[in-house]
Amino acid sequence: MLQPLFHIEAENIETTDLRLCRLLIVVDADSLSYVLLNIENMQPLCVKYFQFNQIRGRLQEEILREIIFGDEMLSRKVNETLVVYNLAESTLVPEVFFDKRSDKEFINLAYGNLDKGLVVSEKIPWWDIYNVYRLPIEVHQLLEYKFPDAKKWHYYSLLLKSYKKFSASDKTENIAIVFCEAKMILSVYKKGQLQLLQSFFYEGAKDVLYHLLNCCRQLNMSQQEVSLQISGFIEKQSLVYNELAKYFLNISFDETGDSITKTALLDEYPLHYFSTLLKMAACV
Repeated sequence: MLQPLFHIEAENIETTDLRLCRLLIVVDADSLSYVLLNIENMQPLCVKYFQFNQIRGRLQEEILREIIFGDEMLSRKVNETLVVYNLAESTLVPEVFFDKRSDKEFINLAYGNLDKGLVVSEKIPWWDIYNVYRLPIEVHQLLEYKFPDAKKWHYYSLLLKSYKKFSASDKTENIAIVFCEAKMILSVYKKGQLQLLQSFFYEGAKDVLYHLLNCCRQLNMSQQEVSLQISGFIEKQSLVYNELAKYFLNISFDETGDSITKTALLDEYPLHYFSTLLKMAACV
Protein backbone atom coordinates (compact mmCIF):
# COMPACT_ATOMS: atom_id res chain seq x y z
CA MET A 1 0.00 0.00 0.00
CA LEU A 2 1.11 3.57 -0.73
CA GLN A 3 2.68 5.09 2.38
CA PRO A 4 1.64 8.60 3.49
CA LEU A 5 4.05 11.44 2.94
CA PHE A 6 2.89 12.95 6.24
CA HIS A 7 1.33 11.01 9.11
CA ILE A 8 0.56 12.71 12.42
CA GLU A 9 -1.41 10.73 14.97
CA ALA A 10 -2.37 11.10 18.61
CA GLU A 11 -1.20 8.49 21.11
CA ASN A 12 -3.66 5.73 21.96
CA ILE A 13 -5.87 6.61 19.01
CA GLU A 14 -6.43 2.88 18.42
CA THR A 15 -8.47 2.71 21.64
CA THR A 16 -10.12 6.12 21.29
CA ASP A 17 -13.87 6.30 20.64
CA LEU A 18 -14.06 8.21 17.36
CA ARG A 19 -17.82 8.67 17.42
CA LEU A 20 -17.18 12.23 18.64
CA CYS A 21 -15.02 12.94 15.59
CA ARG A 22 -15.44 14.49 12.18
CA LEU A 23 -13.50 12.98 9.30
CA LEU A 24 -12.69 15.34 6.42
CA ILE A 25 -11.13 13.82 3.30
CA VAL A 26 -9.74 15.94 0.46
CA VAL A 27 -9.21 14.33 -2.95
CA ASP A 28 -7.53 15.92 -5.94
CA ALA A 29 -5.87 14.61 -9.08
CA ASP A 30 -2.52 13.96 -7.37
CA SER A 31 -3.21 13.38 -3.68
CA LEU A 32 -5.50 12.39 -0.86
CA SER A 33 -5.36 13.97 2.57
CA TYR A 34 -7.55 13.68 5.61
CA VAL A 35 -7.95 15.06 9.09
CA LEU A 36 -9.75 13.51 12.03
CA LEU A 37 -11.07 16.24 14.33
CA ASN A 38 -12.65 15.75 17.76
CA ILE A 39 -15.65 18.06 17.45
CA GLU A 40 -16.21 18.14 21.21
CA ASN A 41 -12.93 19.89 22.01
CA MET A 42 -11.89 20.80 18.40
CA GLN A 43 -8.67 18.86 18.77
CA PRO A 44 -7.09 17.11 15.76
CA LEU A 45 -6.34 13.44 16.37
CA CYS A 46 -4.92 12.38 13.03
CA VAL A 47 -3.63 14.04 9.86
CA LYS A 48 -2.44 12.09 6.80
CA TYR A 49 -1.31 13.11 3.34
CA PHE A 50 -0.76 10.73 0.42
CA GLN A 51 1.00 11.91 -2.74
CA PHE A 52 0.22 9.97 -5.93
CA ASN A 53 3.21 11.08 -8.01
CA GLN A 54 5.23 8.34 -6.34
CA ILE A 55 3.29 5.87 -8.50
CA ARG A 56 3.42 5.80 -12.28
CA GLY A 57 1.14 4.08 -14.75
CA ARG A 58 -1.88 3.58 -12.49
CA LEU A 59 -5.31 5.17 -12.68
CA GLN A 60 -6.36 7.61 -9.98
CA GLU A 61 -9.31 5.47 -8.91
CA GLU A 62 -7.03 2.43 -8.47
CA ILE A 63 -4.74 4.35 -6.13
CA LEU A 64 -7.68 5.80 -4.22
CA ARG A 65 -9.24 2.36 -3.83
CA GLU A 66 -6.02 1.00 -2.34
CA ILE A 67 -5.81 3.86 0.16
CA ILE A 68 -9.42 4.13 1.31
CA PHE A 69 -9.89 0.39 1.72
CA GLY A 70 -6.39 -0.24 3.11
CA ASP A 71 -6.16 2.59 5.66
CA GLU A 72 -7.54 1.26 8.95
CA MET A 73 -8.51 4.72 10.22
CA LEU A 74 -10.85 5.26 7.26
CA SER A 75 -12.87 2.20 8.25
CA ARG A 76 -13.60 3.25 11.82
CA LYS A 77 -16.95 4.68 12.90
CA VAL A 78 -17.03 8.46 13.24
CA ASN A 79 -19.71 11.04 13.94
CA GLU A 80 -19.68 12.39 10.39
CA THR A 81 -17.64 12.16 7.21
CA LEU A 82 -17.06 14.83 4.59
CA VAL A 83 -15.56 14.21 1.17
CA VAL A 84 -14.07 17.31 -0.46
CA TYR A 85 -13.13 17.42 -4.15
CA ASN A 86 -10.17 19.67 -4.92
CA LEU A 87 -10.63 19.69 -8.69
CA ALA A 88 -10.00 22.55 -11.07
CA GLU A 89 -13.13 22.15 -13.22
CA SER A 90 -15.23 24.46 -11.13
CA THR A 91 -17.00 27.70 -11.95
CA LEU A 92 -18.57 30.13 -9.48
CA VAL A 93 -21.95 31.57 -10.41
CA PRO A 94 -23.60 34.52 -8.61
CA GLU A 95 -26.87 33.41 -7.06
CA VAL A 96 -28.90 35.89 -9.14
CA PHE A 97 -27.73 34.17 -12.35
CA PHE A 98 -27.86 30.59 -11.15
CA ASP A 99 -30.26 28.11 -12.73
CA LYS A 100 -29.94 24.43 -11.80
CA ARG A 101 -31.01 23.44 -15.30
CA SER A 102 -27.96 25.20 -16.73
CA ASP A 103 -25.28 23.39 -14.68
CA LYS A 104 -23.80 21.55 -17.65
CA GLU A 105 -23.88 24.67 -19.82
CA PHE A 106 -21.90 26.60 -17.18
CA ILE A 107 -19.19 23.92 -17.04
CA ASN A 108 -19.09 23.26 -20.78
CA LEU A 109 -18.74 26.96 -21.47
CA ALA A 110 -15.73 27.21 -19.14
CA TYR A 111 -14.01 23.86 -19.81
CA GLY A 112 -15.50 22.35 -22.98
CA ASN A 113 -17.69 19.30 -23.36
CA LEU A 114 -15.19 16.53 -24.08
CA ASP A 115 -15.21 15.37 -20.46
CA LYS A 116 -18.43 13.46 -19.70
CA GLY A 117 -18.05 13.53 -15.93
CA LEU A 118 -20.79 14.14 -13.38
CA VAL A 119 -21.78 17.82 -13.08
CA VAL A 120 -23.07 18.93 -9.67
CA SER A 121 -23.68 22.24 -7.94
CA GLU A 122 -23.92 23.57 -4.41
CA LYS A 123 -24.75 26.82 -2.66
CA ILE A 124 -21.67 28.15 -0.86
CA PRO A 125 -22.60 28.84 2.77
CA TRP A 126 -22.49 32.53 3.79
CA TRP A 127 -21.98 33.65 0.18
CA ASP A 128 -24.48 34.56 -2.54
CA ILE A 129 -22.62 32.22 -4.87
CA TYR A 130 -23.15 28.75 -6.31
CA ASN A 131 -20.29 26.43 -7.17
CA VAL A 132 -20.82 24.30 -10.29
CA TYR A 133 -18.21 21.59 -10.85
CA ARG A 134 -17.50 18.38 -12.71
CA LEU A 135 -16.37 15.11 -11.12
CA PRO A 136 -14.73 12.02 -12.64
CA ILE A 137 -17.54 9.46 -12.51
CA GLU A 138 -15.34 6.51 -11.47
CA VAL A 139 -13.80 8.46 -8.58
CA HIS A 140 -17.18 9.75 -7.42
CA GLN A 141 -18.74 6.27 -7.51
CA LEU A 142 -15.83 4.80 -5.55
CA LEU A 143 -16.12 7.39 -2.79
CA GLU A 144 -19.92 7.06 -2.73
CA TYR A 145 -19.54 3.31 -2.23
CA LYS A 146 -16.97 3.62 0.56
CA PHE A 147 -18.59 6.60 2.31
CA PRO A 148 -22.33 6.38 1.44
CA ASP A 149 -23.42 8.74 4.24
CA ALA A 150 -20.73 11.36 3.67
CA LYS A 151 -21.54 14.93 2.81
CA LYS A 152 -19.90 16.05 -0.41
CA TRP A 153 -18.32 19.47 -1.05
CA HIS A 154 -15.98 21.16 -3.43
CA TYR A 155 -12.71 22.52 -2.04
CA TYR A 156 -13.46 26.05 -3.27
CA SER A 157 -16.78 26.10 -1.41
CA LEU A 158 -15.22 25.23 1.95
CA LEU A 159 -12.29 27.54 1.27
CA LEU A 160 -14.71 30.45 0.97
CA LYS A 161 -16.72 29.35 3.98
CA SER A 162 -13.61 29.05 6.16
CA TYR A 163 -12.48 32.49 4.95
CA LYS A 164 -15.71 33.98 6.31
CA LYS A 165 -15.22 32.23 9.64
CA PHE A 166 -11.50 32.80 10.17
CA SER A 167 -10.14 35.59 7.98
CA ALA A 168 -12.84 37.93 6.66
CA SER A 169 -12.04 41.64 6.76
CA ASP A 170 -13.77 44.65 5.23
CA LYS A 171 -10.71 46.89 5.45
CA THR A 172 -7.88 45.16 3.58
CA GLU A 173 -6.93 43.75 0.23
CA ASN A 174 -5.61 40.26 0.62
CA ILE A 175 -4.66 37.17 -1.34
CA ALA A 176 -4.84 33.75 0.28
CA ILE A 177 -2.54 31.17 -1.33
CA VAL A 178 -2.71 27.43 -0.75
CA PHE A 179 0.34 25.63 -2.12
CA CYS A 180 -0.29 22.07 -3.27
CA GLU A 181 1.99 19.79 -5.29
CA ALA A 182 2.81 21.81 -8.45
CA LYS A 183 -0.41 23.78 -8.02
CA MET A 184 -1.46 26.83 -6.06
CA ILE A 185 -4.98 28.01 -5.29
CA LEU A 186 -5.46 31.78 -5.17
CA SER A 187 -8.43 33.47 -3.55
CA VAL A 188 -8.34 37.24 -3.88
CA TYR A 189 -10.43 39.62 -1.77
CA LYS A 190 -11.09 43.34 -1.64
CA LYS A 191 -12.81 44.55 1.51
CA GLY A 192 -14.08 41.05 2.12
CA GLN A 193 -15.53 40.67 -1.38
CA LEU A 194 -14.27 37.84 -3.57
CA GLN A 195 -12.49 38.99 -6.71
CA LEU A 196 -10.97 35.74 -7.94
CA LEU A 197 -10.75 32.07 -6.96
CA GLN A 198 -8.66 29.93 -9.28
CA SER A 199 -6.06 27.16 -9.41
CA PHE A 200 -2.78 27.76 -11.20
CA PHE A 201 -0.21 25.11 -12.07
CA TYR A 202 3.44 26.11 -11.73
CA GLU A 203 6.90 24.66 -12.18
CA GLY A 204 8.99 27.16 -10.28
CA ALA A 205 9.17 30.41 -8.34
CA LYS A 206 8.94 32.60 -11.43
CA ASP A 207 5.62 31.01 -12.42
CA VAL A 208 4.21 31.72 -8.95
CA LEU A 209 5.41 35.29 -9.06
CA TYR A 210 4.01 35.84 -12.56
CA HIS A 211 0.51 34.70 -11.59
CA LEU A 212 0.47 36.85 -8.45
CA LEU A 213 1.77 39.98 -10.17
CA ASN A 214 -0.70 39.45 -13.00
CA CYS A 215 -3.57 39.18 -10.51
CA CYS A 216 -2.50 42.42 -8.84
CA ARG A 217 -2.28 44.19 -12.20
CA GLN A 218 -5.61 42.89 -13.49
CA LEU A 219 -7.44 43.68 -10.24
CA ASN A 220 -5.71 47.01 -9.54
CA MET A 221 -4.14 45.87 -6.28
CA SER A 222 -0.95 47.37 -4.88
CA GLN A 223 1.97 45.02 -4.21
CA GLN A 224 3.00 47.29 -1.34
CA GLU A 225 -0.40 47.19 0.36
CA VAL A 226 -1.89 43.78 -0.41
CA SER A 227 -1.45 41.07 2.23
CA LEU A 228 -0.40 37.56 1.23
CA GLN A 229 -1.60 34.78 3.53
CA ILE A 230 0.27 31.57 2.74
CA SER A 231 -0.60 27.98 3.58
CA GLY A 232 0.21 24.53 2.27
CA PHE A 233 3.55 23.04 1.36
CA ILE A 234 5.96 25.95 1.29
CA GLU A 235 8.95 26.81 3.46
CA LYS A 236 10.17 30.24 4.52
CA GLN A 237 13.64 29.25 3.26
CA SER A 238 12.32 28.21 -0.16
CA LEU A 239 13.08 29.90 -3.46
CA VAL A 240 9.35 30.59 -3.94
CA TYR A 241 9.09 32.46 -0.65
CA ASN A 242 12.29 34.42 -1.31
CA GLU A 243 10.97 35.55 -4.69
CA LEU A 244 7.66 36.65 -3.17
CA ALA A 245 9.46 38.61 -0.46
CA LYS A 246 11.23 40.67 -3.13
CA TYR A 247 7.94 42.00 -4.49
CA PHE A 248 5.44 41.90 -1.61
CA LEU A 249 5.84 43.64 1.74
CA ASN A 250 3.08 41.93 3.75
CA ILE A 251 3.49 38.15 3.85
CA SER A 252 2.31 35.88 6.64
CA PHE A 253 1.87 32.17 7.17
CA ASP A 254 -1.65 30.99 7.86
CA GLU A 255 -2.81 30.17 11.40
CA THR A 256 -5.82 28.27 12.70
CA GLY A 257 -7.00 30.73 15.33
CA ASP A 258 -8.54 29.82 18.67
CA SER A 259 -11.28 27.66 17.16
CA ILE A 260 -8.90 24.71 16.91
CA THR A 261 -7.11 23.35 19.96
CA LYS A 262 -3.37 23.43 19.42
CA THR A 263 -1.57 20.40 20.84
CA ALA A 264 1.90 18.91 20.68
CA LEU A 265 0.53 16.76 17.85
CA LEU A 266 0.83 19.76 15.53
CA ASP A 267 4.43 20.60 16.49
CA GLU A 268 6.01 17.98 14.23
CA TYR A 269 5.47 20.05 11.06
CA PRO A 270 4.82 23.75 10.38
CA LEU A 271 1.19 24.52 11.22
CA HIS A 272 0.55 26.22 7.87
CA TYR A 273 1.05 22.86 6.14
CA PHE A 274 -2.34 21.75 7.45
CA SER A 275 -4.07 24.98 8.53
CA THR A 276 -6.46 25.07 5.57
CA LEU A 277 -7.45 21.44 6.08
CA LEU A 278 -8.01 21.97 9.80
CA LYS A 279 -10.07 25.13 9.29
CA MET A 280 -12.26 23.40 6.74
CA ALA A 281 -12.91 20.58 9.19
CA ALA A 282 -13.73 23.10 11.91
CA CYS A 283 -16.15 25.24 9.95
CA VAL A 284 -18.40 22.61 8.34
